Amino acid sequence: MLYPGSFFPGNRIVHTNVLRSALTSIILLGLCASSAQVPGEQGAGFHGRYLGQALPGCKPEAFAARLFSPWNDYGFHLRSSVFFTADNTTLFFTNGTLPAVTGHDCSIWSMRRRGLSWTEPEIVSFSGDYYDKIVFLSNDGETMHFVSTRPDKGRGAAQDFNIWFVRENGRKGAKPERFGYPVNSIYDDLGGVMTTDGVMYLSTDRPGGNGGFDVYYTRLADRDGGALVNLGGPLNTEADEFIVLVDSAGSYLIFFRRDQRHSIGDGLFISYREQSGSWSTPKSMGDHINARGCSEASVSPDGGFLFLYYGEDGVYWLRTEIVDYLRNEDLDIADQLIRTFSTNGMDDALELYHQLKRRHARYIDIDEYLLNQRAYQFLDAQRLDEAIVLLRIVAALFPDSWNTFDSLGDAYLRAGRLEWAKKSYEKSLQLNPENQNAVNALEHIQSLHEH
Repeated sequence: MLYPGSFFPGNRIVHTNVLRSALTSIILLGLCASSAQVPGEQGAGFHGRYLGQALPGCKPEAFAARLFSPWNDYGFHLRSSVFFTADNTTLFFTNGTLPAVTGHDCSIWSMRRRGLSWTEPEIVSFSGDYYDKIVFLSNDGETMHFVSTRPDKGRGAAQDFNIWFVRENGRKGAKPERFGYPVNSIYDDLGGVMTTDGVMYLSTDRPGGNGGFDVYYTRLADRDGGALVNLGGPLNTEADEFIVLVDSAGSYLIFFRRDQRHSIGDGLFISYREQSGSWSTPKSMGDHINARGCSEASVSPDGGFLFLYYGEDGVYWLRTEIVDYLRNEDLDIADQLIRTFSTNGMDDALELYHQLKRRHARYIDIDEYLLNQRAYQFLDAQRLDEAIVLLRIVAALFPDSWNTFDSLGDAYLRAGRLEWAKKSYEKSLQLNPENQNAVNALEHIQSLHEH
């Protein structure tokens, strides 16, 4: 059973198969039309830098939940991270409502700061008729890159995904322009994030890649790029790799990997520029980010804060110290526990848990909630043995948790180990007699025995 509570305040748990479907829509289908029209010059009740939010620490914290959470006051359905200008006077994001109409279902919105007060959110003048999704904002705030299905010239039917740009910060009257070849092609082209020295990174599914979408780069000359270069392995794989962000100096990049075959590997990955100019082997950004459904991110213009987009759960933020920390640390906690159990047994796995909990306390809460969610991701990927091992570890760590034994029963049941499933559900009921899921599961197991 998944916990009905939260990993972070206000953050709902998303079951992995639902999450996988949502991520696909976010990146390729963009279920995000917007209808809430609100006057832009009225006060939104936010004041000061970063909408007046208290600055975060090194763990993800909800950002402006009144705007960017499932329970926001505006009826927004956020479909991107948030992007601030360097002078902190303008904020952009992608918004949408359902039902979506494919190809016409994303719009870009903005808020502007007048003195200390932020205006109400409003749609930017050039957006609203097609799929428009912001992906990059220059440090000076004067150039925006966005992905769109709008036709190259004039109005008409929605086309494939292409990368566009608009100058003047998207102000009224600004006219978007489409990048030429080789940035755009007859295939789907996504991204368009830039470094200060003029290198653009994008993802495309055009032929010649490693499989699906790959990450490429090109050095721009005005609006068109030079040769388009595939970053190659180990960054690009047979899975889909979607560029998310590159810091302004080009010292690290973050991308989203989606593997249709093994969803357990979906999530944000980070790679660092090495002295040779090549990119390091990508590293998962950790269970606390990827087990909770993060698909996109952006960085503040000063490089101090990372904004994380958690799909339906909105935007969270944290200090970018995590970037340097991940250079030498591994925050895939579940994998480490499973490997240790498999090679050294339960006692060593439990000891490792306590070591990791102390070691990474500044950056991640390693607790029952996190490991339970990760176990369900293993279950959804049909990696049943690993899910069972992880839940056995969790049960040993939290022997009074009815929810953990209920989850362990689910894992055994999916694996066809009916007697062990029965024992787990019975233990869960002993701890919580009102657990209806266990009652129903035991009745199902009994019916299987009878037939």
